[in-house]
Amino acid sequence: MDTLRSILKEVQPGTTSFAPASREEQDMWDFQPIAKILVYAHRNNFLESCVPHKESDSPHGWYDLVIVRGGLTYEGEMFLAKPGEAEKTEKNLEEIIQLSPNIYGIGVNLRALWQRWKNRGD
Repeated sequence: MDTLRSILKEVQPGTTSFAPASREEQDMWDFQPIAKILVYAHRNNFLESCVPHKESDSPHGWYDLVIVRGGLTYEGEMFLAKPGEAEKTEKNLEEIIQLSPNIYGIGVNLRALWQRWKNRGD
């Protein structure tokens, strides 16, 4: 979640366009986590608006551009203002979704999910 915090800190002063360094495969590969974090931030109401674009030149369907409009929301500003919030969010996500050796490789901790749902207003 430190990456989420660092990307939100880039958006805060006005960065609106995020793209890979080049169209080379390695640069496109390296950019995917950044694009996914921006989409995650928008879905969790940290960004006013986020417009991701996926390329269609390759079979990968990679993100090749993400435009942020309107900057951070109040929630995004508060997330950056609370120093321990990144660790708390990361811990909650790790408790709910667990990668474990089972049939499909992903397990859901229902107790942690229930606790998060119950405390979602906090």
